[in-house]
Amino acid sequence: RRIDLRLLPILGLMYCISLIDRSNLGLAMIAGMSKDLGLAKGNRYSIVVLLFFVSYMCVIVVPQPSLYLVHPNPENETGHPSLPKSNRQSKKSIFEIPSNLILPRAGPANWLTFLGVGFGVVMLGMGFVKSWGVLALCRFLLGTLEAGFLPGCAYLISCWYTRYEVGKRLAAFAMISIVVGAFANVFSYALSRLAGKGGLNGWNWIFIVQGAVTIVVALLGWFVIIDFPSRANKFLTPREQAYVLARINQDRGDAEEDAVTRAKILHHLGDWKLYFWAFNLLASAVPGYALVFFMPIILRDGMGFSTADSMLLMAPPSGSALILALAAAWAGDRYKIRGPIVAFCQLMSAVGLLVLVYSTSNGAKLFGGFWCFSFITYTPPGILTFQANNITSHSKRAVSSATCLIGGGIGGIIASVAFVSRESPRYLSGVWTTVALLLVSIVLIIIMDVYFWHRNKAAREGRVLNEGINGWMYTL
Repeated sequence: RRIDLRLLPILGLMYCISLIDRSNLGLAMIAGMSKDLGLAKGNRYSIVVLLFFVSYMCVIVVPQPSLYLVHPNPENETGHPSLPKSNRQSKKSIFEIPSNLILPRAGPANWLTFLGVGFGVVMLGMGFVKSWGVLALCRFLLGTLEAGFLPGCAYLISCWYTRYEVGKRLAAFAMISIVVGAFANVFSYALSRLAGKGGLNGWNWIFIVQGAVTIVVALLGWFVIIDFPSRANKFLTPREQAYVLARINQDRGDAEEDAVTRAKILHHLGDWKLYFWAFNLLASAVPGYALVFFMPIILRDGMGFSTADSMLLMAPPSGSALILALAAAWAGDRYKIRGPIVAFCQLMSAVGLLVLVYSTSNGAKLFGGFWCFSFITYTPPGILTFQANNITSHSKRAVSSATCLIGGGIGGIIASVAFVSRESPRYLSGVWTTVALLLVSIVLIIIMDVYFWHRNKAAREGRVLNEGINGWMYTL
């Protein structure tokens, strides 16, 4: 419980702030930003949404200077001699997934705080932009800074818990953001009422105040966030630390960190299962982002609600989402299953989305939107838990969680281009693209679980070693 209280609330709050910063565009859009910056012309709004995910993806996958030296021993883990000392410095650039490689070296508190303060400053600056082009640039910078935040949080949390404890923790981490996010929608409405104060419109105040809050919360995180279990001697007593490490080693044998090298990264990226989870998250990210960015427009332009009502109606689904997500997380840990729960939530989300766009009454449309939001909310932490339960070693966990989040970034890009302005407020092309992706994801989960079942059966019979570990079983 000490670990839970020290780790989950602050990370959940910081993640919530990052979600608010990336997703408050839809609320700002109906609070006067569309008119002030001319975002209704052509596909300007979709471009502004898109650029966040373009930079998000670029930061994750481009070459970065490695923080890890070439293995200093005469022979590295690949069995080949290390580079001569004179050449090591010039050979340190490798293709890597940067944030989760920087995180262990810089320390979780330092790195996550740096990212949080950075995107808080950008958000605050968005409150003073005068053109849609500058807004687009700010969104690009926002994506650059937010790219490493969620992978870092998921990586840190998964390193502290056993496989069948982490599901509830990741769900709680995500649910903190949902609960606070519900109040943030109401808060955004209150901020929009400041229109005219200081010569600024309501949308300006949304960005300025939420950016300032982000900076404060990020600085608080520097004092609260704890290090990895093997380095948490300032937080735990030696006896407590030994107990935590022993539990994790007994569960999956990777409590101690292993060095991240080029050979390990390339080896881990050769595991096809990483791309399966990345696609799962891609499929879930599309409806998630679509509801955040376009639901306020659907409420106002498609259902005839006022700007104020459209903002306030974004809050109620968080209550049902919280209950469903916690129930799904409990069931997953209790019965040690992941895939079937994620697939069920994706199916229910697809149904809700179709009800939203094809119903004729506002009541049914609202029900469909709320239904979709409630079920899709669980799927990101559910998928992250699914992959974390089936990964061993710190280095592979770092690569896997970041690769999974790459899928989420691609999902954001798809949402921004599939939901085009000319189809507002129904966005039929975007809706059917989303439904198709969800159905494909469900089929892939079924295939993966069948594969895991056969591998576990073979492992029990002594014919194979899952992940090279005797007695280790995949989680379906």
